[in-house]
Formats: sequence, structure tokens, C-alpha cells
Amino acid sequence: MTSTRSALALCGVVSILALAACGGGSGSGSDAEEKITLLTAAMPETLNPIAGYGNTGKGKINEGLLTLSGGADELPELVPNLAAAPPEVSADATSWTVAIQPDVTFSDGSALDAGDVVSTYEAIMDEATASPIAGDLVNLRSVEAVDETTVRFTLKQPQVSFKTLLLIGIAPSETITAAQKVEESVLNQEPIGTGPYVVDSFTPERLVLTPNQRYRKKAPQVEKVVYLLAADDNTRVQRMTAGEFDGTVLPPRLAETFADRDGFDVVGSKTADWRGLSLPPDNPFTSDPAARMALNIGIDRDEIITGVLAGRGRAASGFIPPEYGEYYDPTAVFDFDRDRANQMLEDAGWVRGKDGIRTRGGERAAFTLMYRPSDLLRRDLSAAFASQVLELGVDVTLQGVDFAQAEPRIATDAILLGGGDTPYDVDSQVFKMLHSSYPEAGSFYDNPSMFADPEMDRQLEAGRTSLDEHSRVAAYRKVQDLYVRSPSMVVLAFVDHMYVQKTSVAKAWDGTSTLLEPHEHGTAWGPWVDIDLWTARDR
Repeated sequence: MTSTRSALALCGVVSILALAACGGGSGSGSDAEEKITLLTAAMPETLNPIAGYGNTGKGKINEGLLTLSGGADELPELVPNLAAAPPEVSADATSWTVAIQPDVTFSDGSALDAGDVVSTYEAIMDEATASPIAGDLVNLRSVEAVDETTVRFTLKQPQVSFKTLLLIGIAPSETITAAQKVEESVLNQEPIGTGPYVVDSFTPERLVLTPNQRYRKKAPQVEKVVYLLAADDNTRVQRMTAGEFDGTVLPPRLAETFADRDGFDVVGSKTADWRGLSLPPDNPFTSDPAARMALNIGIDRDEIITGVLAGRGRAASGFIPPEYGEYYDPTAVFDFDRDRANQMLEDAGWVRGKDGIRTRGGERAAFTLMYRPSDLLRRDLSAAFASQVLELGVDVTLQGVDFAQAEPRIATDAILLGGGDTPYDVDSQVFKMLHSSYPEAGSFYDNPSMFADPEMDRQLEAGRTSLDEHSRVAAYRKVQDLYVRSPSMVVLAFVDHMYVQKTSVAKAWDGTSTLLEPHEHGTAWGPWVDIDLWTARDR
């Protein structure tokens, strides 16, 4: 999403991406070293779990206490991984006690114990470390080792969704230096974990993973996963077409060009990954509640999904997708009505000028929309939005801007963002985007419109702290109702993640199914999400 979070998301993607190997794919059927070669759009800047790498439950180097289990059309279940059993949660959900599996060894030969878990979480919480995921742990008061194989997390207030924060990868305490800035850690380039793979080599353009010889479970049959960088979408198309790689990730329209090509499979994965744009609070137009509502009802989301996403996505009015079941309110939507949107702007005093652009009190109905220049999907979504709102008399200037440059402009200029980093509980899907304590409590892309509504805060806090499921459902339904009455952003769609893979891979291996995916994507997800569990078919 932002300079840091997006990089992490892509990093995590790349981490599993790294599962991809170079040259001669595993579908070759030879007796040589089994490898999978994947081409990705981004390389991780860090492999450090304290910096958030691989914190979505599917890390291949560093594992979390919990991991994900589920199917392609459902919210994954969080199940024990390094934990020996599900967490024991106190009656008030402020104390979470986790027993750790015995006899687990890090790749350097050291034994996993409670101290490693404590050191990892304390490093993230330490302000001196400047971990980009520190904001995720704002409700964590302390973490302590009860004994060598038991950890207790104590929260400031009840939080049923704390289980999503037990997906964070664990590093050995010996590699963690107190108060060391995260960018100075040796773990950035040389991670040590308990996962199925270790880093064979890592450069800005190439990441190679090989099996962890000390892994406690069955060794991966895919013996090498090589991840190679090709940031340009069209370059990845060309290199896949040339047969150089086993798989890649592509925007929907480019992925669809492989649908009728022999030797390739197009794999789509449903997600809780939304795309939308912030509405800056210091812009005279977007700060007007009438304008924010008009922008939401005046765009045809279905047209955007058809045109930009090639039908590979779902219209989104807010941040909660249907997979949340009863927590999702199907009535909390912005029905497309361009006539009503135009009338709403007229009633608010925004009058069309001779050039067709509306003005009020000398201020134009105009703003700049920033997008990450290397992301063609965000560029195309931005262009589609700008084209549609021009019909409302709103002038949107598009600008490709890196996140580091975008951050100081967030109050005055809009930005096309993505979200759903850890969508395994409705709290982690919406709290940071709508609670008034953000962005100050997190990063600039958390609640980037700086929206503040006391009633919204109350409902979000009720949903986070309530121990009664019916009360939680009621709170989050109220959150959605409040949002469609006073939106802070324009959420466009939940985008399907699209992958292209050689047909020979699925023929050679079992286990290439997908999960419902978070914002993080790339070759770390898709059909390769469980690459360490693949088993070879009869050759």
C-alpha cells in the first residue's frame, strides 16, 4: 500500500515467490533437481520478520505460531503451526497463552523456545526498532515467557482478532539486538527461521530458496525455488511466452491473453484485497461531505471491473467482502446513480463552468490522484475513475508518484491504494482504515483521508473488544451503515489476483490449489502458496 507496507506486502509475496526457481521447471519430468521458476513484479527489500516479511501466515523461511488453512472461497482458518495447540484465551480475551511445539529447531541449529517469541514481539513493539508493523501491536501490553515452552500475551483491552497477530514470523533471540533499528538487522539479508526453506542467495534481482535440512516436517519435494525480478508487466508476458519460467503474476487483462494459448493455465484467486482512493481532507472539494458522497454514487463500478479488470473482481462499496458471512451487510452499498450525484453537487453549490468543471466560491472541483507508477493496474483504475468523474464535472489529474514522495502530500492529494493485509478477522480488515487514531497510530496509508467520527470509533471499538459474536456482528454492520452514510474514501473493487502457470506444472504436481488471498500477492500466493507441500505425480 504505502512505501513501507506495499514493499512488505510484495516482500511477503516475494518470500513465497522466492519459492520459484530458475530455469528448467519442475514440470519437465526429469530426474534432475526439482525446481519451480517464477517471475515476479517486485523483490523484497528485507527478509526480516521483525520488518513484517512473511507475516501473513504462509512464510516459507520464518513461521508464525499460527498458520492458515482453508479453501479458495472462504476465510482461512487460523490453526497451530509453531504453537502446539490453539491459544488459551482468558474469559475477557486480554490474556492469550500459547504452548510452543517441543523439539523445533531453527535453520542454524538452535532450538526454538519461548524466549525467541518474546524477543521477536518485543523488538516489533520497541519504538527504537522502528518496525513498520509496530502499529499492529498497539493493543499488546506485554509478552512474557511463562516457561521455556509457554508464552503469554497480555493485552490492554479485549481483542478477539489478536489471533491474526500470531501469524508473525519468529526469529531466534540471538539474532535480535535490543533497540537496533530494523534496517540495520542482519536478518534483512540473512534470515534464520524454522520454515521449510532457507535462503540460498539473495540479491536485488534474484532470490533462491532451498530446503531447510533441519525442518521438523517432511522435506519439500521442490528442491529449489528461484524468484527473479521483472517489474514491467509486459516484460513478464514476453518472458513467460518464451517459456523461460513456470509461472508469474499479471494484471487481469494481460493474464487473459494466455487463456487460449496452448501450454498455459490462467489461475484466478478470490481476495479480500480492495482497491480504492483516498479523499484528502485539505482539498476544498474532497473535504466536502456532499462531494465524497457524489463521487461514490456517481461511478459505475461494474464498468470499471469489466473494462480494467476484465471481469476479474467484484464491486466494492467498502472494505468488507462477502466472505465474512453474517458480518457482511449486502445492503451497505453505493448504488450507481449519476443523475443523483450531479444533483447532489448542484445542491451543494458546485456549479459547472463553461469548461464543464464545477466550481464553488472560486474553488474548482479538482484534485490530483497519485498512483504507484510501476503498478499498471493502479494506473488503469485511476484513469478509469478520472474518466468517469469527469462526467460529473470533476477534474482529476493523474500522477505517477512513488510512495515516499506521496506520503507528505497525503492531506492534499488523493492516492490509489490497496488493502486487506491480514483479512482473517473483520477487525483487522477495517479498524485501521476507519478509526480516528490512525494514521497517527500507524502509517500514512492507514485512514489516509484522516476521517474522524466518534460513533464510528465506538462501533469499531465495540467490534474489537466484544466477546459476544452477536454483538460483534451488530457492531460491524453498524460500521458499514455509518460508512455508506458518510464515506471517507472511494473503494472501487475487490480484485482477483491473476496468475499464469505452465500447464505442465499442474500435471506434474499435486497441491497447486489456492487460498482466499490478502492484499499481499505475487508468486508467494496463487497456485504456489503451498509449494513446500507439493507432491510429485507419477511421471
